[in-house]
Amino acid sequence: MPRDPYRVLEVSPGASAEELHDAYRRLVKLHHPDRNGGSEESARRFAEVQEAYEAVRANPRRAQSHTFSEAADSVKERMAKLERELREAQVARERARQAAREAAAGAAEEPAPVTTEDSFGKILGDIRDELADRLAEGRKHPAAQRVSELIDDVVDRLERR
Repeated sequence: MPRDPYRVLEVSPGASAEELHDAYRRLVKLHHPDRNGGSEESARRFAEVQEAYEAVRANPRRAQSHTFSEAADSVKERMAKLERELREAQVARERARQAAREAAAGAAEEPAPVTTEDSFGKILGDIRDELADRLAEGRKHPAAQRVSELIDDVVDRLERR
């Protein structure tokens, strides 16, 4: 029966990729057959370390310490949460529909008088005021002031001719 690759690498199942790599390099250097005079035990241990590292790298999810039942419980919890959120969303949607129906019924009962000329004049007045404000702000900008000065200089030079 193969040994647990994490025990072979002497790291915990939750070890990061960097920790795994560091442990692998340390053990490979320690058990490399060239460093141990070609010892069979070193060669066996070296091969075991390499197999363990490959197993962990090939199956990174195994690094998580969740059992199958824990994963299944987690999925059940997430599904229950999603179902609860879906029910809440459906209730909220129904409330919004009901509020819209009530608002539409209230609007149909009391039509408000609207004069097109007044509304249109108000819109145009608002646009004019906003445009005037923006132009005033634009004239204060340093770049606009510099352009204005340049234009004045050009006009002065042309007039001197």
